[in-house]
Amino acid sequence: MEKVINDWLLGYEKIKEIAEMIHTEELPDETDTLALQRSGVESLPLRYINEKGWYKQYQYVLLLKSNSEDDIQRLNNLDWLDDLSNWIHEKNISREYPEIENMKVKKVSCANAITYETNEEGSISTYYIQLYFDIKGGN
Repeated sequence: MEKVINDWLLGYEKIKEIAEMIHTEELPDETDTLALQRSGVESLPLRYINEKGWYKQYQYVLLLKSNSEDDIQRLNNLDWLDDLSNWIHEKNISREYPEIENMKVKKVSCANAITYETNEEGSISTYYIQLYFDIKGGN
């Protein structure tokens, strides 16, 4: 499932301005990199009493590691996360979700686009945004 979500995120054109790929779980040492980490899975209630299968929310964190030597770079990095958030919102409205075998994505959302950590010199920061995929399966 992570590969499908990773590939779906690569559909966001501005990702290519940062990196050619999204790493899994950990960021490499260099800057201008992205990594997708699963942060949890939560069971959601089914909508109808007679509905079969399961409904879960898969939670991820997308990490962005970028230069942050001055205010302009830091603001640009946060703007990038805001643009990604808007793209995800648009995909949710148009229901253009990742296609996962034997499952159906019902909703995608995001939250908390923030600066996660900064190195001692303040020249490189890691930013994160939480991603939520509500998925129905097991019909």
